[in-house]
Amino acid sequence: MKYQLEVKELLIVENKMILTIMGTIEDEKINSHFVSKPKLVMHFNNGQEDRRIPFVLSNVVHVDGKCYFSGRYTYRLDLLFWKTREDYLPFEMFLNLSFADYYEEKIKVDLTPVEALSDNKCFRYIVKGNHMLFMPNKRAIKHNPVSRFIVTFFFKLLKVIYYFIAIAMIPLFFIESLVKSTGIKKMPAKFNDESFFMRLFAYTFWRFSNVSTVKVSLWTAKRYIFKRIYGFCKLFRIKKNKITFISLRRDDLTGNFAFVYDKIKDNKDLDIHFILNDHTITEMTLGEIIDFAKSCATSKVVVLDEFTPQIHYIDLREETKLIQLWHACGAFKTFGFTRLSKPKGSPQPTRNHRSYDYVTVSSSYCKKCHSEGFGIATENVVATGIPRTDVFFDEAYKQQAREKFYAEHPEFMGKRVVLFAPTFRGMVKETAFYPTEMFDVGEVCRRIPDDYMIIIKHHPFVNDVQPIPEEFADRVIDLSEDSELNDLLFVTDVIITDYSSLVFEASLLDIPMIFYAYDLEKYINQRDFYFDFILYVPGKIVYSLDQLIDAVNNNDFCTERIAPFADMFFDYRDGKSTERVTKLILDSLHDIPYQNENNT
Repeated sequence: MKYQLEVKELLIVENKMILTIMGTIEDEKINSHFVSKPKLVMHFNNGQEDRRIPFVLSNVVHVDGKCYFSGRYTYRLDLLFWKTREDYLPFEMFLNLSFADYYEEKIKVDLTPVEALSDNKCFRYIVKGNHMLFMPNKRAIKHNPVSRFIVTFFFKLLKVIYYFIAIAMIPLFFIESLVKSTGIKKMPAKFNDESFFMRLFAYTFWRFSNVSTVKVSLWTAKRYIFKRIYGFCKLFRIKKNKITFISLRRDDLTGNFAFVYDKIKDNKDLDIHFILNDHTITEMTLGEIIDFAKSCATSKVVVLDEFTPQIHYIDLREETKLIQLWHACGAFKTFGFTRLSKPKGSPQPTRNHRSYDYVTVSSSYCKKCHSEGFGIATENVVATGIPRTDVFFDEAYKQQAREKFYAEHPEFMGKRVVLFAPTFRGMVKETAFYPTEMFDVGEVCRRIPDDYMIIIKHHPFVNDVQPIPEEFADRVIDLSEDSELNDLLFVTDVIITDYSSLVFEASLLDIPMIFYAYDLEKYINQRDFYFDFILYVPGKIVYSLDQLIDAVNNNDFCTERIAPFADMFFDYRDGKSTERVTKLILDSLHDIPYQNENNT
């Protein structure tokens, strides 16, 4: 692979870095491998800590065996270096370049910018050939507390003034909306409600919101209450033996939390507390908010299993350790910072995820992926294994799960079982869907052998019901709302999925898989993966329903790809992941850094 890179612009002003890069790559795979795209990662390292963040490529063009690319992006450096250990800590900055199945570390490119500017307030740098010495000043980043208070107070006062001005102008806005609604003046096209009064009030409040800068909502109000209560609760001492488990994705004790709790529940020296909600702070009662804030302020260790936005709006005490038991195995679909260049990818303008002291993952391979996605040091990501996968090595549990399933669905006994478990489309829970017409259950049942039974298991975010023809009701069941997905794997003979992280658990059981990737190129453009999908997925890739059916009928599953995939994403297959995670939590109670032979 041949490449050329040039830094066209590097501007550092206060806490922001504006970077512009152009380059080319020559490689024989460029024209033949449509998913191959260059990826640049800025890597900061000083031997003790590191940070990695993708560079956003906005233009990528493939022409005659060459790939031309360029991009310009503005980074919040104060967030990137928010949790450094020292007040003044120099980092070496260099670029990594990856393309297709190639990976280059510390590529040799002159980083001297064509245009450069730095105010040397919070950050300064020195170019040294193919790397930079990048020096954040932590004290300057934090700013003077008194000065910060004055600035904050001034802007809040200004907002209040604007708010009252807007209230005083409401009669004028109402008259204006009345004039426009009667047709004397043209009403903007977006106010097209059939109701005269709805147009009237919609326009009035739109004008009000344009003048007022105070945005009042249930979310902002409760978040403000939460922060104030947390500040008050910091007056209490931290309980050195208190562990709080917080989940906003479940209201019962299941998943990783259940396995860890089972290991520590008999330890009488521990003060164990749970906050289990399946709703956000907007729907929390005042009592729940107080409990949440007090637990965060008084716990020595706080354990999460999902993105928890409230945590990142407060400054956790330095004595408190925050541990993220990320719910997913492996590193499949991109998330967080890695999605900077994708449509609707979050620019991560807040401290989201950067507060973690530890994140647990399934293998050393995943460490860089999670470090990049969360914007944290690689050493904060530890390869302990995932507690809930321990059941895959527990023969008694697997047999119990099979017996329970067959007792509830005796018609599946002695049959071959196909599990259809795709992920959702859309960006968030509120807009999630799966185009059910892409998997025609009737067509599949008519064309595969009669001894195949089908279980449908959609992602929890998907509300659409998969149509099941009445003539095949005895061969197909939809368990999207009923069953634990992992337990279904113990009765499954073939999995049909697309981009679901289910593939990691399935690889532990060596289950044949078919990847129905009818929209692969679109999915890569919008979401993308941490590895080359075509080269590494552990099964047969099909792009149409006909190809899917042929693969089932011909037992064409490419099973030889499963073992290498499992080796890549699981350092341990011993059923002891819960023990390692429990040790991490208990060591954190006593400020003992986590150590194991794979944490490198």
